[in-house]
Amino acid sequence: MWVNIFLYMKEKVKIILLIFVLIQPMVLKAQQTKLDSFLAHTPIFIRGSFQNGCVIPTNEFIRGQNLLKDTIDSYNSISFLLLKQTKGDKLWEQVYGYPVFGIGIYSALFNETKELGVPISVYGFFSAPFVRINKLSFNYELGLGLAFNWNSFDPVENPNNIAISAEQSTYIEAGLNLEYRVARRYYLSAGYGFYHFSNGKLKLPNKGLNTKAVKFSMRYQLNNVSSSFIKRGVPKFEKHFEWDIDVYGGVKNVIYKGGDVDIITKYEGVYYPVYGINNTFSRSLNYKSKVGFGFSIGYNGAINAQIAVEEGELDPVGQPFGHHLDVNIYPSYELVVDRLAFVLQPGLYIYRKKTSELTPGFYQRIGVKYHFLKDYFLGVSLRAFHFRESDFIEWNIGRRVKW
Repeated sequence: MWVNIFLYMKEKVKIILLIFVLIQPMVLKAQQTKLDSFLAHTPIFIRGSFQNGCVIPTNEFIRGQNLLKDTIDSYNSISFLLLKQTKGDKLWEQVYGYPVFGIGIYSALFNETKELGVPISVYGFFSAPFVRINKLSFNYELGLGLAFNWNSFDPVENPNNIAISAEQSTYIEAGLNLEYRVARRYYLSAGYGFYHFSNGKLKLPNKGLNTKAVKFSMRYQLNNVSSSFIKRGVPKFEKHFEWDIDVYGGVKNVIYKGGDVDIITKYEGVYYPVYGINNTFSRSLNYKSKVGFGFSIGYNGAINAQIAVEEGELDPVGQPFGHHLDVNIYPSYELVVDRLAFVLQPGLYIYRKKTSELTPGFYQRIGVKYHFLKDYFLGVSLRAFHFRESDFIEWNIGRRVKW
Protein backbone atom coordinates (compact mmCIF):
# COMPACT_ATOMS: atom_id res chain seq x y z
CA MET A 1 0.00 0.00 0.00
CA TRP A 2 2.78 2.47 0.92
CA VAL A 3 4.49 1.61 -2.38
CA ASN A 4 1.31 2.62 -4.25
CA ILE A 5 1.15 5.87 -2.29
CA PHE A 6 4.80 6.57 -3.06
CA LEU A 7 4.26 5.92 -6.77
CA TYR A 8 1.17 8.18 -6.73
CA MET A 9 3.14 11.00 -5.12
CA LYS A 10 6.07 10.37 -7.50
CA GLU A 11 3.81 10.86 -10.53
CA LYS A 12 2.44 14.10 -9.08
CA VAL A 13 5.98 15.36 -8.46
CA LYS A 14 6.90 14.52 -12.07
CA ILE A 15 3.97 16.61 -13.32
CA ILE A 16 4.99 19.55 -11.11
CA LEU A 17 8.60 19.32 -12.29
CA LEU A 18 7.48 19.16 -15.92
CA ILE A 19 5.35 22.29 -15.49
CA PHE A 20 8.28 24.03 -13.82
CA VAL A 21 10.63 23.11 -16.68
CA LEU A 22 8.13 24.44 -19.22
CA ILE A 23 7.58 27.79 -17.52
CA GLN A 24 11.12 28.30 -16.24
CA PRO A 25 12.32 30.20 -19.36
CA MET A 26 9.55 32.74 -18.74
CA VAL A 27 10.96 33.70 -15.36
CA LEU A 28 12.49 37.15 -15.42
CA LYS A 29 16.17 37.52 -14.66
CA ALA A 30 15.41 39.82 -11.74
CA GLN A 31 13.16 37.19 -10.19
CA GLN A 32 15.86 34.56 -10.62
CA THR A 33 18.38 36.82 -8.93
CA LYS A 34 15.98 37.34 -6.05
CA LEU A 35 15.48 33.58 -5.71
CA ASP A 36 19.24 32.98 -5.74
CA SER A 37 19.66 35.60 -3.03
CA PHE A 38 16.89 33.98 -0.96
CA LEU A 39 18.48 30.52 -1.21
CA ALA A 40 21.91 31.92 -0.39
CA HIS A 41 20.62 33.52 2.80
CA THR A 42 17.77 31.31 4.03
CA PRO A 43 18.15 27.77 5.45
CA ILE A 44 15.74 25.40 3.64
CA PHE A 45 14.92 22.04 5.17
CA ILE A 46 13.11 18.86 4.23
CA ARG A 47 11.54 16.85 7.04
CA GLY A 48 10.24 13.31 6.92
CA SER A 49 8.02 11.88 9.66
CA PHE A 50 6.47 8.57 10.62
CA GLN A 51 3.41 8.45 12.88
CA ASN A 52 1.91 5.48 14.70
CA GLY A 53 -1.30 6.02 16.58
CA CYS A 54 -4.92 5.26 17.30
CA VAL A 55 -8.31 6.45 16.12
CA ILE A 56 -10.46 8.07 18.80
CA PRO A 57 -13.80 6.15 18.87
CA THR A 58 -16.18 9.10 18.47
CA ASN A 59 -18.85 7.47 16.30
CA GLU A 60 -20.54 4.13 15.58
CA PHE A 61 -18.58 3.47 12.39
CA ILE A 62 -15.27 3.71 14.24
CA ARG A 63 -16.61 1.66 17.16
CA GLY A 64 -17.50 -1.34 14.99
CA GLN A 65 -20.43 -0.72 12.64
CA ASN A 66 -18.27 -1.45 9.60
CA LEU A 67 -17.28 -4.33 7.34
CA LEU A 68 -14.68 -5.50 9.84
CA LYS A 69 -17.31 -5.72 12.58
CA ASP A 70 -14.53 -4.45 14.80
CA THR A 71 -13.11 -1.20 16.11
CA ILE A 72 -11.05 0.88 13.71
CA ASP A 73 -8.43 1.60 16.31
CA SER A 74 -4.99 1.93 14.72
CA TYR A 75 -3.20 3.58 11.83
CA ASN A 76 0.22 4.57 10.52
CA SER A 77 1.04 7.67 8.54
CA ILE A 78 3.93 9.40 6.82
CA SER A 79 4.52 13.05 6.00
CA PHE A 80 7.08 15.14 4.14
CA LEU A 81 7.58 18.86 4.68
CA LEU A 82 9.52 21.58 2.86
CA LEU A 83 10.43 24.16 5.51
CA LYS A 84 11.98 27.57 5.87
CA GLN A 85 14.01 28.18 9.04
CA THR A 86 13.58 31.80 10.10
CA LYS A 87 16.69 33.62 11.32
CA GLY A 88 15.31 36.83 12.81
CA ASP A 89 15.18 39.08 9.75
CA LYS A 90 11.76 40.25 10.93
CA LEU A 91 10.71 41.15 14.46
CA TRP A 92 8.03 38.44 14.71
CA GLU A 93 10.61 35.74 13.90
CA GLN A 94 12.68 36.70 16.92
CA VAL A 95 9.61 37.08 19.13
CA TYR A 96 8.59 33.49 18.30
CA GLY A 97 12.05 32.08 18.96
CA TYR A 98 12.96 31.58 15.27
CA PRO A 99 10.20 29.22 14.11
CA VAL A 100 10.05 27.06 10.99
CA PHE A 101 7.14 27.08 8.54
CA GLY A 102 6.33 25.60 5.17
CA ILE A 103 4.14 23.20 3.23
CA GLY A 104 3.69 19.46 3.55
CA ILE A 105 2.05 16.31 2.24
CA TYR A 106 0.64 13.62 4.53
CA SER A 107 -0.88 10.18 4.02
CA ALA A 108 -2.48 7.76 6.49
CA LEU A 109 -3.08 4.03 6.34
CA PHE A 110 -5.84 2.76 8.64
CA ASN A 111 -6.48 -0.83 9.67
CA GLU A 112 -9.68 -0.48 7.56
CA THR A 113 -9.00 0.93 4.09
CA LYS A 114 -11.89 -0.45 2.02
CA GLU A 115 -14.45 1.87 3.61
CA LEU A 116 -12.12 4.74 4.57
CA GLY A 117 -9.67 4.85 1.69
CA VAL A 118 -6.11 6.12 1.93
CA PRO A 119 -6.33 9.89 2.59
CA ILE A 120 -3.66 12.28 1.35
CA SER A 121 -3.38 15.79 2.79
CA VAL A 122 -1.69 18.95 1.55
CA TYR A 123 -1.24 21.53 4.29
CA GLY A 124 0.53 24.55 5.67
CA PHE A 125 2.72 24.04 8.71
CA PHE A 126 4.12 26.19 11.55
CA SER A 127 6.33 25.19 14.48
CA ALA A 128 7.96 27.31 17.18
CA PRO A 129 9.83 26.53 20.40
CA PHE A 130 8.51 26.92 23.92
CA VAL A 131 12.14 26.79 25.00
CA ARG A 132 15.48 26.29 23.25
CA ILE A 133 18.64 25.24 25.11
CA ASN A 134 21.72 24.96 22.90
CA LYS A 135 20.99 22.09 20.47
CA LEU A 136 17.75 21.00 22.17
CA SER A 137 14.30 22.57 21.73
CA PHE A 138 10.79 21.81 22.97
CA ASN A 139 8.30 22.89 20.29
CA TYR A 140 4.64 23.14 19.41
CA GLU A 141 3.30 22.43 15.91
CA LEU A 142 0.23 23.54 13.98
CA GLY A 143 -1.00 22.39 10.59
CA LEU A 144 -4.01 23.27 8.45
CA GLY A 145 -4.93 22.05 4.99
CA LEU A 146 -7.10 19.83 2.80
CA ALA A 147 -7.34 16.04 2.61
CA PHE A 148 -8.57 14.03 -0.36
CA ASN A 149 -8.62 10.44 -1.70
CA TRP A 150 -11.17 9.30 0.89
CA ASN A 151 -13.55 6.45 0.20
CA SER A 152 -16.45 8.54 1.44
CA PHE A 153 -19.99 7.71 2.45
CA ASP A 154 -22.33 6.45 -0.26
CA PRO A 155 -25.85 5.28 0.66
CA VAL A 156 -25.55 2.34 -1.75
CA GLU A 157 -21.85 1.52 -2.17
CA ASN A 158 -20.42 2.59 1.20
CA PRO A 159 -23.27 3.05 3.70
CA ASN A 160 -21.31 2.40 6.91
CA ASN A 161 -18.86 5.29 6.66
CA ILE A 162 -20.68 8.04 8.53
CA ALA A 163 -17.34 9.58 9.56
CA ILE A 164 -16.39 11.05 6.16
CA SER A 165 -19.15 11.94 3.71
CA ALA A 166 -17.18 13.72 0.96
CA GLU A 167 -14.08 12.90 -1.05
CA GLN A 168 -12.40 16.03 0.37
CA SER A 169 -12.13 17.23 3.96
CA THR A 170 -10.25 19.70 6.10
CA TYR A 171 -7.05 18.59 7.84
CA ILE A 172 -6.10 20.04 11.24
CA GLU A 173 -2.97 19.10 13.18
CA ALA A 174 -1.71 20.18 16.62
CA GLY A 175 1.17 18.64 18.50
CA LEU A 176 4.34 18.87 20.57
CA ASN A 177 7.86 17.60 19.94
CA LEU A 178 11.35 17.47 21.39
CA GLU A 179 14.02 18.12 18.76
CA TYR A 180 17.80 17.69 18.96
CA ARG A 181 20.44 18.85 16.50
CA VAL A 182 22.65 15.79 16.00
CA ALA A 183 24.91 17.32 13.33
CA ARG A 184 25.27 20.65 11.53
CA ARG A 185 22.53 19.87 8.99
CA TYR A 186 20.63 17.04 10.74
CA TYR A 187 17.89 17.18 13.39
CA LEU A 188 15.98 14.33 15.05
CA SER A 189 12.72 14.73 16.96
CA ALA A 190 10.03 12.77 18.76
CA GLY A 191 6.58 14.07 19.59
CA TYR A 192 2.87 13.55 20.00
CA GLY A 193 0.00 15.01 18.01
CA PHE A 194 -3.74 15.21 17.49
CA TYR A 195 -5.34 15.20 14.02
CA HIS A 196 -8.86 16.06 12.88
CA PHE A 197 -10.58 15.40 9.54
CA SER A 198 -13.99 16.83 8.66
CA ASN A 199 -15.88 18.61 5.88
CA GLY A 200 -17.65 21.00 8.25
CA LYS A 201 -21.02 19.43 7.43
CA LEU A 202 -20.88 20.63 3.87
CA LYS A 203 -22.14 17.10 3.21
CA LEU A 204 -23.84 14.70 5.64
CA PRO A 205 -23.46 12.34 7.39
CA ASN A 206 -20.22 13.78 8.75
CA LYS A 207 -19.23 12.58 12.21
CA GLY A 208 -15.59 13.40 11.48
CA LEU A 209 -12.43 11.46 12.19
CA ASN A 210 -10.08 12.18 15.10
CA THR A 211 -6.72 10.54 15.72
CA LYS A 212 -3.72 10.83 18.01
CA ALA A 213 -0.23 9.52 17.37
CA VAL A 214 3.42 9.48 18.37
CA LYS A 215 5.66 11.00 15.72
CA PHE A 216 9.31 10.43 14.86
CA SER A 217 10.99 12.86 12.46
CA MET A 218 14.27 13.72 10.79
CA ARG A 219 14.97 17.20 9.44
CA TYR A 220 17.76 17.85 6.94
CA GLN A 221 19.06 21.19 5.66
CA LEU A 222 19.16 21.20 1.86
CA ASN A 223 21.38 24.24 1.27
CA ASN A 224 24.74 24.98 2.87
CA VAL A 225 23.72 28.22 4.58
CA SER A 226 24.49 29.35 8.10
CA SER A 227 21.50 28.86 10.40
CA SER A 228 22.79 31.16 13.12
CA PHE A 229 20.13 33.50 14.51
CA ILE A 230 20.04 37.29 14.34
CA LYS A 231 19.56 38.83 17.76
CA ARG A 232 18.36 42.39 18.15
CA GLY A 233 16.71 44.32 20.91
CA VAL A 234 12.93 43.83 20.91
CA PRO A 235 11.07 47.16 21.16
CA LYS A 236 8.63 47.49 24.04
CA PHE A 237 5.15 46.44 22.97
CA GLU A 238 2.45 49.08 23.20
CA LYS A 239 -0.70 47.42 24.51
CA HIS A 240 -3.90 48.51 22.81
CA PHE A 241 -7.55 47.65 22.31
CA GLU A 242 -9.09 46.35 19.10
CA TRP A 243 -12.60 45.96 17.75
CA ASP A 244 -12.97 43.34 15.01
CA ILE A 245 -16.20 43.27 13.06
CA ASP A 246 -16.73 40.73 10.30
CA VAL A 247 -19.46 39.11 8.29
CA TYR A 248 -19.47 35.37 7.70
CA GLY A 249 -21.25 32.99 5.39
CA GLY A 250 -21.48 29.28 4.69
CA VAL A 251 -23.85 26.40 4.02
CA LYS A 252 -25.15 23.46 6.02
CA ASN A 253 -26.52 20.19 4.69
CA VAL A 254 -29.67 18.58 6.15
CA ILE A 255 -30.63 14.98 5.33
CA TYR A 256 -34.29 14.23 4.64
CA LYS A 257 -35.62 11.75 7.20
CA GLY A 258 -38.75 10.61 5.40
CA GLY A 259 -39.08 7.41 3.43
CA ASP A 260 -41.03 8.65 0.42
CA VAL A 261 -38.05 9.43 -1.86
CA ASP A 262 -35.27 7.27 -3.28
CA ILE A 263 -32.21 6.74 -1.09
CA ILE A 264 -29.92 8.93 -3.24
CA THR A 265 -32.28 11.91 -2.98
CA LYS A 266 -32.74 11.27 0.74
CA TYR A 267 -29.02 11.58 1.46
CA GLU A 268 -28.42 14.45 -0.94
CA GLY A 269 -30.71 16.38 1.36
CA VAL A 270 -31.14 20.14 1.24
CA TYR A 271 -28.54 22.89 1.63
CA TYR A 272 -29.35 25.86 3.85
CA PRO A 273 -27.45 29.14 4.17
CA VAL A 274 -25.74 30.27 7.36
CA TYR A 275 -24.52 33.83 7.76
CA GLY A 276 -24.13 36.53 10.35
CA ILE A 277 -22.03 39.23 12.01
CA ASN A 278 -19.26 38.72 14.57
CA ASN A 279 -18.15 41.51 16.92
CA THR A 280 -14.99 40.90 18.96
CA PHE A 281 -13.46 43.31 21.48
CA SER A 282 -9.93 42.38 22.49
CA ARG A 283 -6.80 43.59 24.23
CA SER A 284 -3.42 43.02 22.60
CA LEU A 285 -1.22 41.95 25.50
CA ASN A 286 2.06 41.45 23.63
CA TYR A 287 3.42 40.63 20.18
CA LYS A 288 1.87 37.14 20.34
CA SER A 289 -1.45 37.25 22.17
CA LYS A 290 -4.83 38.93 22.14
CA VAL A 291 -7.60 38.15 24.62
CA GLY A 292 -11.13 39.44 24.66
CA PHE A 293 -14.81 38.68 24.28
CA GLY A 294 -17.45 38.99 21.62
CA PHE A 295 -20.93 38.29 20.41
CA SER A 296 -22.51 37.09 17.16
CA ILE A 297 -25.90 37.51 15.59
CA GLY A 298 -26.50 34.81 13.04
CA TYR A 299 -28.98 33.25 10.67
CA ASN A 300 -28.92 29.45 10.42
CA GLY A 301 -31.36 28.15 7.81
CA ALA A 302 -30.96 24.59 9.13
CA ILE A 303 -32.52 25.49 12.49
CA ASN A 304 -36.15 24.35 12.54
CA ALA A 305 -35.77 23.23 8.91
CA GLN A 306 -38.77 21.52 7.36
CA ILE A 307 -38.69 19.68 4.04
CA ALA A 308 -41.58 18.70 1.77
CA VAL A 309 -41.59 16.34 -1.21
CA GLU A 310 -42.89 17.48 -4.58
CA GLU A 311 -42.89 14.89 -7.39
CA GLY A 312 -40.00 13.00 -5.86
CA GLU A 313 -37.91 16.14 -5.29
CA LEU A 314 -37.07 17.74 -1.93
CA ASP A 315 -38.53 21.18 -1.41
CA PRO A 316 -37.62 23.33 1.65
CA VAL A 317 -40.66 24.68 3.48
CA GLY A 318 -40.36 28.39 4.16
CA GLN A 319 -40.22 29.51 7.79
CA PRO A 320 -40.40 32.95 9.39
CA PHE A 321 -37.00 34.67 9.35
CA GLY A 322 -36.91 34.91 13.13
CA HIS A 323 -37.17 31.15 13.53
CA HIS A 324 -33.62 30.82 12.19
CA LEU A 325 -31.92 33.54 14.21
CA ASP A 326 -29.41 32.94 16.98
CA VAL A 327 -27.39 35.11 19.35
CA ASN A 328 -24.22 33.87 21.04
CA ILE A 329 -21.40 35.16 23.20
CA TYR A 330 -17.80 33.98 23.47
CA PRO A 331 -14.40 34.64 25.05
CA SER A 332 -11.65 35.04 22.46
CA TYR A 333 -7.97 34.23 22.18
CA GLU A 334 -5.73 34.93 19.19
CA LEU A 335 -2.20 33.71 18.57
CA VAL A 336 -0.72 36.38 16.30
CA VAL A 337 2.04 35.47 13.84
CA ASP A 338 2.86 38.58 11.82
CA ARG A 339 -0.23 39.10 9.58
CA LEU A 340 -1.64 35.68 10.39
CA ALA A 341 -3.70 34.84 13.49
CA PHE A 342 -4.97 31.55 14.88
CA VAL A 343 -8.32 32.04 16.62
CA LEU A 344 -9.92 30.13 19.52
CA GLN A 345 -13.45 31.12 20.60
CA PRO A 346 -15.55 28.77 22.74
CA GLY A 347 -19.08 30.12 22.66
CA LEU A 348 -22.52 29.90 24.22
CA TYR A 349 -25.86 30.39 22.48
CA ILE A 350 -28.04 32.73 24.54
CA TYR A 351 -30.94 32.83 22.10
CA ARG A 352 -32.32 30.28 19.60
CA LYS A 353 -35.83 29.12 18.86
CA LYS A 354 -36.30 25.86 20.73
CA THR A 355 -36.67 22.75 18.57
CA SER A 356 -36.11 19.05 19.17
CA GLU A 357 -32.95 18.90 17.04
CA LEU A 358 -30.82 21.82 18.22
CA THR A 359 -27.09 21.36 18.50
CA PRO A 360 -25.67 21.81 22.04
CA GLY A 361 -25.74 25.32 23.49
CA PHE A 362 -21.97 25.27 24.07
CA TYR A 363 -19.87 25.30 20.90
CA GLN A 364 -16.23 25.72 19.88
CA ARG A 365 -14.85 27.86 17.08
CA ILE A 366 -11.31 27.42 15.77
CA GLY A 367 -10.03 29.34 12.80
CA VAL A 368 -7.37 31.31 11.04
CA LYS A 369 -7.38 34.81 9.56
CA TYR A 370 -4.99 36.86 7.46
CA HIS A 371 -4.70 40.65 7.57
CA PHE A 372 -4.22 42.69 4.41
CA LEU A 373 -4.25 46.41 3.62
CA LYS A 374 -3.24 46.88 7.26
CA ASP A 375 -6.65 46.61 8.95
CA TYR A 376 -8.76 44.29 6.79
CA PHE A 377 -8.79 40.51 7.10
CA LEU A 378 -10.02 37.31 5.48
CA GLY A 379 -10.60 34.16 7.50
CA VAL A 380 -12.09 30.71 7.75
CA SER A 381 -13.35 29.04 10.92
CA LEU A 382 -14.76 25.67 11.88
CA ARG A 383 -17.66 25.78 14.33
CA ALA A 384 -18.00 22.52 16.28
CA PHE A 385 -19.58 20.99 19.37
CA HIS A 386 -18.54 18.28 21.82
CA PHE A 387 -14.95 19.29 20.86
CA ARG A 388 -15.02 16.75 18.02
CA GLU A 389 -18.09 17.13 15.78
CA SER A 390 -18.37 19.84 13.13
CA ASP A 391 -21.41 22.09 12.82
CA PHE A 392 -20.48 24.30 9.84
CA ILE A 393 -17.65 26.28 8.25
CA GLU A 394 -17.59 30.08 8.36
CA TRP A 395 -15.91 32.17 5.65
CA ASN A 396 -15.14 35.63 7.03
CA ILE A 397 -14.24 39.08 5.78
CA GLY A 398 -13.89 41.98 8.16
CA ARG A 399 -12.11 45.04 9.49
CA ARG A 400 -10.41 45.93 12.74
CA VAL A 401 -10.29 49.25 14.56
CA LYS A 402 -7.44 49.96 16.99
CA TRP A 403 -7.29 52.43 19.84
